[in-house]
Formats: sequence, structure tokens, C-alpha cells
Amino acid sequence: MEFADTIEKDGVRVRVGLIEFRDRLINEEHQVLKFDRKVFTNNPILFRQKVAKIKAYGGGDAPESSLDAVMLALAQPFDLESNKAIVLVTDAPPHIPDKKTKNIEEVVTAIQTTGIEQFYLVIATQDAESQVYLKLLSGVKGMAFDLGKGDDFCSRAENFKRTLMSLGKTISTATR
Repeated sequence: MEFADTIEKDGVRVRVGLIEFRDRLINEEHQVLKFDRKVFTNNPILFRQKVAKIKAYGGGDAPESSLDAVMLALAQPFDLESNKAIVLVTDAPPHIPDKKTKNIEEVVTAIQTTGIEQFYLVIATQDAESQVYLKLLSGVKGMAFDLGKGDDFCSRAENFKRTLMSLGKTISTATR
């Protein structure tokens, strides 16, 4: 929520949502977090409570169903009057094809046709298999941020926090 707070301090009203995704090809389905039965919230306490319940589990191959997750995010009920931004955070390359999404171009077209003004990536930018995500930035404001160094999320936590603060400033600047 410090991420959202950073944006709001710059005068931008923020509502956030989250889609938890894993690997649909091994039947690990996406979960759209709900906040009082709504997809988006501006309540930082409620958001923290829901996110705190997310646990890492599963496994299998390294690719995840991130492209299907982006397509699901694009289908959420965004406010028609709001600036729409999506942030994809992942430490794994995407399945291509995924369970539903056939290729990266399908996602690029969907981003461009659904009115998303900003799209950001927080990925392992140095990982050759993750470079394909950069294609998602075609025709939309956005950029890629590095997920950080380390073998697991805990070892990358401080870098991740700094990345989110920088991302928040970038979003608020692009939104004003």
C-alpha cells in the first residue's frame, strides 16, 4: 500500500486490485481478490489483509500463466472515467501458448483495444526468457522495472520495495 500512498501523495486518486496467478497448465487457476465483493479498493487496510493471506505454493515448470492473467486483468470492471494502469509482477517467463491465450500479440492487441493507458512490468529484466514481456509495452505508456537479485523473493524484498516506490512515482507522473 506504500505504493498506492506514493501515487496519492502526488494528487492521484488510487484504487487497486490484485490477481493472484500461477500455472493454469497444471490446474492452478487465477484468483481475483475481492474487497467487500468488489475487484478494486481504496482501503489500504482491507488490501493489506487480503494480500497477507496469499501464500506461495505449487511448482512445476518455470513458466507461469501470466499472459492469461493479464487477459483476465483487462476484463475487470475498470471505472470508465479513470486512468487505467496495469502492473505485472512476476519472476517467471510466460507460457506461450497458455491455457487460453495463444501468443503475446493477442495480449498486445487486447491492451491496445481496452483503453489501458499505462502498463508496467516488474520482471527479471536480465533473464532472456522474460524478455518476451517487453513486447507488452507496444503502443502504451509504460516500462519495465527489475525484480531484483537473489534466489527467492525474501532476498529481493528491499529492492522490490524500492522498485514499487519508483513505480508509484512513475505512474503518478504519467497520470497527471
